Amino acid sequence: MEEQEKPSVLYIDDEEDNLVVFKAAFRRDYKIFTALSAEEGLKILHDNSIPIIITDQRMPTMTGIQFLQSLPDEPETIRMILTGFSDIEAVIDAINTGKVYRYITKPWDRDELKITLDKAIETFSLRKRNRILIEELKIANENLEEKVADRTNTINKQKQEIEDLLLNILPPETADELRKFGKAVPRKYDSATVMFADIHNFTKMGETLSPELLVDELDKCFRAFDNIIDKYDIEKIKTVGDAYLCVGGLPAVGTGHPEQVILAAIDMQKYMNDYRIEKEKTGGIGFSIRVGIHSGPVVAGVVGAKKFAYDIWGDTVNTAARMESSCEVNKINISQTTFEFVKDKFTCTYRGKIEAKNKGEIDMYYVEQ
Repeated sequence: MEEQEKPSVLYIDDEEDNLVVFKAAFRRDYKIFTALSAEEGLKILHDNSIPIIITDQRMPTMTGIQFLQSLPDEPETIRMILTGFSDIEAVIDAINTGKVYRYITKPWDRDELKITLDKAIETFSLRKRNRILIEELKIANENLEEKVADRTNTINKQKQEIEDLLLNILPPETADELRKFGKAVPRKYDSATVMFADIHNFTKMGETLSPELLVDELDKCFRAFDNIIDKYDIEKIKTVGDAYLCVGGLPAVGTGHPEQVILAAIDMQKYMNDYRIEKEKTGGIGFSIRVGIHSGPVVAGVVGAKKFAYDIWGDTVNTAARMESSCEVNKINISQTTFEFVKDKFTCTYRGKIEAKNKGEIDMYYVEQ
């Protein structure tokens, strides 16, 4: 591959040794730009067109998230955060900015990071292609009466591709609103139930499994989760590394979402237990998960004007994350609020008041499966 054909990657880190290691690891695959500070990174971006940006979170003048937030809104650019602090709080802080594509932990593995970079480049190409398709569609609609029949067939095909893409990443109501008005207004839901499911010891398993096998196993699990939550009319929000986030009670408002989310969590735990047993019979390694659930108000909508990423925000999301991080493996941990909704429908064991990061003591319950 010629140098000019290589995808460009900017890596920002205030430790020069890290820059040297990164450049040595990936210079054959990508055109690498490095910077020791956010200011130096901005100068490089001003002078070069770079689709992939990776920045260390902890830097002297500004954090990595602050740096990404300061950049112009370029929806095609892929932005990633690199940090040695891999707790769920940092993950939520990063994804809630609407600016971050992936969260990478230190020390990174070259093969795993190579997969992430290649996927990021594919995503960049897809975003660019989708933007072109949308722009072509707008032009075509404005001049539709002047188009000949063969051009009309091409336009209809492009329109279907865009609609299929929107329905794949957005709830139908939000996708329809975007098609009609070009934007979707964020909405507050007074009652929703948020679930976090997290793979136990995922990073440690990466030391024994190849990156390809690790990603393949994770994909199988998350596909199974997708099928389970569809059965209970639960909305998938996103996956972040080995964490799976979904919510019941929106966009279609209902009253049975706490029960539905718990039923889905039970099914997910059963799937993981069965799958783990089958894997171990053949000498393989199976995953285990921890599940945290909390009910309360959330705000939901599309992040940004062009990225079309449906997301949820609010203290309910953070508390659900605390339920997960305070949970034992193979358990379903629910808050007092969720318990009050379902106490007559499930057998639950009171755990007492458990200390949760930045939340103080919270009453928690395990759902008996």
